[in-house]
Amino acid sequence: MGEKRRETILFSCLGSTDPVRGEHDGAMLHIARHYRPDRIQWYITKEMRRMEEKDGRFRLSMEYLSRQCPGYSPEILPPVYDEREDAADFDGFYDDFRQQFTRLSRSYPEAEILVNLSSGTPQMKTTLVLLCSDLAYRTRAIQVKNFESRSGTALRTTAENYELELELELNQDAQPGAHDRCSEPELILVQRKKLTDQVESLLKRYDYGALEDMGRLLPERLRPLVKHMACRSAYDMEGALSLAGAWDGLELYPAREKKLKSYGEYRALSEYILVLKMMQRTGRLTDMVIRLNPLVIRMQRAFLESCGLDMDSLTKKSGGRERIRRELVENSRPELLAWLDGKYRDRGGFADCDPSIQLYNYMIDWLGRSDSTQGQLYRRLETLNRERNGSAHSLNNLGEREIRAALGCSSQELIKGLVAALEELFPRHYSPELFNIYDSVNRYIRGEL
Repeated sequence: MGEKRRETILFSCLGSTDPVRGEHDGAMLHIARHYRPDRIQWYITKEMRRMEEKDGRFRLSMEYLSRQCPGYSPEILPPVYDEREDAADFDGFYDDFRQQFTRLSRSYPEAEILVNLSSGTPQMKTTLVLLCSDLAYRTRAIQVKNFESRSGTALRTTAENYELELELELNQDAQPGAHDRCSEPELILVQRKKLTDQVESLLKRYDYGALEDMGRLLPERLRPLVKHMACRSAYDMEGALSLAGAWDGLELYPAREKKLKSYGEYRALSEYILVLKMMQRTGRLTDMVIRLNPLVIRMQRAFLESCGLDMDSLTKKSGGRERIRRELVENSRPELLAWLDGKYRDRGGFADCDPSIQLYNYMIDWLGRSDSTQGQLYRRLETLNRERNGSAHSLNNLGEREIRAALGCSSQELIKGLVAALEELFPRHYSPELFNIYDSVNRYIRGEL
């Protein structure tokens, strides 16, 4: 089955060569004849409006075209009438045309706007060229060459003795085999390609903040998604959720059983892993390792709870921080306290402290789970944490070699290990699609451009 044809809208100013001049199509009619747009939007100046009201020339030309092209009958959208007296007002046209392009893009978000660059004043044409170079709109710029291959000498359609019906009847472009004079300017294609390449470079780096800074150069429909990803990649969960919205064919938070109480913790941990994965993919390994600690500690806590240890009974918040309290451990699990006292003998025994990878690994050892897959992962991560502490107090970066030396695996395998551990901890929520969401969003953005 072939690819579905994209809907098209022709946006065309109307000038003194439209609709037919010298027994040949004007630019608007010629584009309609060869591109067959589904809809046509006319932009009509005061002068050309007087011509249309005088003899209905533009609508009449479309009636002729429909008879000449059986089965083709485009929708003519309500014309936009320009009321300004100065048809050379560049800034005014720029604002006006941008507004029209925005309106059409919102009304027909899947459509491509075909833009006639050959009708209207020089200021109109120049403005349209600029907008066609803008990625904010899905456009295709089209020129129509003069049938005389030089500056036109045929009678202008605004002349007093212009004969509309005769021009339409004798129109040579309606004859079989007539030459197609349409072309798509390479310069505009190059400019759009340059902007597209810039977007592609930022997507490869997952640099959604810089992508967001492109602002109005991006399609309006994509800006909330880019801003969502900028928040998400910075681990701004609240901001990301507020901008998530609905996107056809793209689920931003794929997961199961989201109504369960445990989903909040799963989402927090999975999003953190996604940030670390993005750092790993872009080679920011020192940043990744430095950011590991809080994730590992929370995953260890979840693992300890899954093994039957009530962590709430051992902890108490103080000054907004969670602390493991000696008296609580003694009241709840005195045998655990004896184990910890032995581990901290050189310090005089266990004392109140913040959670740490080492402390939680001691608890995992006490439960007899240090040889489990997760227990081994957390033990290796404790070794990496010592490397990380040394790096944090020096000017040295942590690279792939240091990570492999500490973990016995690559940074990519580390991320896979964290994802596997999360799946084991939260089997009722886990969805593999979530851990490719950055690439899925990138594909979506590319498709929209």
